[in-house]
Amino acid sequence: MKLKKIAIVRVRGSQDVEFAPSALVTALSPVLGLSRIGRLVKAGKGRTYMPAMALPYIAALCGKADAARGIRREYILVDEPEAGFSGWNWDVDMAMFTVSTSNAPATFRVADRARHFGVKVVMGGIHPSVMPEECLAHADSVARGEAETILGRMLDDYDSGTPAPIYDGGHGTTLEGLPVPAWELGVTPLVKGPGRTRRTGKAVPYAQWVVPVQTSRGCRNACAFCSTTRFQGAARRHRPVAEIADEIRTLKANGVIGPDQTVFFTDNNIVSDSDHRNGIRDTRYARSLFLALKPLGITWVGQGEITVGQDPGLVAMMAESGCHTLLVGLETVSPAGLGRLGKASMKSDTYARSLEVLHDHGISNIGCFIMGLDGHGPETFQPTLDFIERHVDIPQVSVLTPYPGTPLFYQLHRDERILCDDWSLYDITHVVIKPDRLNALDLETAYSRMISQIYSPLAIVRRAARYARAGGRDGHALKRAGARFTSVLAPNIVYRTLSTTGRGLSGQIFRGLGATGKNAVSDHASAFQAAS
Repeated sequence: MKLKKIAIVRVRGSQDVEFAPSALVTALSPVLGLSRIGRLVKAGKGRTYMPAMALPYIAALCGKADAARGIRREYILVDEPEAGFSGWNWDVDMAMFTVSTSNAPATFRVADRARHFGVKVVMGGIHPSVMPEECLAHADSVARGEAETILGRMLDDYDSGTPAPIYDGGHGTTLEGLPVPAWELGVTPLVKGPGRTRRTGKAVPYAQWVVPVQTSRGCRNACAFCSTTRFQGAARRHRPVAEIADEIRTLKANGVIGPDQTVFFTDNNIVSDSDHRNGIRDTRYARSLFLALKPLGITWVGQGEITVGQDPGLVAMMAESGCHTLLVGLETVSPAGLGRLGKASMKSDTYARSLEVLHDHGISNIGCFIMGLDGHGPETFQPTLDFIERHVDIPQVSVLTPYPGTPLFYQLHRDERILCDDWSLYDITHVVIKPDRLNALDLETAYSRMISQIYSPLAIVRRAARYARAGGRDGHALKRAGARFTSVLAPNIVYRTLSTTGRGLSGQIFRGLGATGKNAVSDHASAFQAAS
């Protein structure tokens, strides 16, 4: 039987949340000249702050394969918390699930229900790529690695009734000719039908705040805690700059990117092709990309290494091309911790100088820190707080999490330092390991106290106001104070939500959690007590 209707699905986990400012912030936004916040909150109700690019991109890949075969199918994109799927009669022939580690348990439960209705289930993404056998217990097929080389063949196999259990896409050799993600499909909400049933509603725009665009894949640095190298490979592969510019023009022409949206480049290091172990830092591709972006009139957010601050000329090119925020992996301000991460040449004052170079060019920072690294003790928290207070605009503070497939996971598993294998708790905000210098409960307590300080309403507003007061000069991406204030306020509120969802051992479950339930938190509490 040929497939006629396919749903491409994300089941939200604890890290997939709406932007939900407090009632006070929403009420004051018109007074403060921040009408954009109220407008987008209203328009984006029920949708996540960061859409999953995998959904429209997989739809585009499938559409490209269908066109080559003269086939027409219907595709819908569905992005809901687990509860949102309850009562849906699954009026599709196939469901393709994109699965990360923290949303895997919820995805398994939803997929089991889909199969109960006779729907063919395929799973892909990072978690199925490293845990295929686990996922096969809840799917008809698992797609490992990258999808470009396998989707057409997989659809052919299902149309002919001869599907394989595993499709291995590996790592492609080129990123040329990738299709533009099918954002025009929108996302289809599951709405209330008769009684307790749910039906597919009318598709609505998916990317309200942020529009992800991919530029490169792969990373040479192979950090022990990061899954990028395992999933995308160590070789750096770039999309042709002209194709990226064409994609952005297309999305602007289609209304996907407008004055209210900012582009998020998904490359984990947009500023350089680096190999820290061999002292390589190559910025040629970055410079060509920034030159191509400059005339497009967009604003954008990217991810990059802190050493970009040592090259003011490159930072100026970023700002002139529309960059207003850069996510940087600082990890720790502890000298011992930096040494263990292979960053012995970096120091907190080096970090500070680089961040101020970004500030000088109107670029705010998302400063990422990891607590619970080997070597971290109770003395680590206050210096981190002090550094954030002085230099960081949007802090992302996580606890060390050993994702399956990473060197860190295998190391801690061998050392019997992993507390639990409930993947829903692998969301970078729950302690799932035994630290080497703290017991688990002390790490949880110190981390909870820390995030309560950095994400207090006063601290968030103070950081946003600081960035709003600075900048606005020629060559800066955001010239209006209100736009600068909003650009820092919104992600701070999102990170506050991420860090407080299902916090600690209380068992309190917040909106958007999806994967974690009271039993999981109770089990986690038991593991804490046993380890402490």
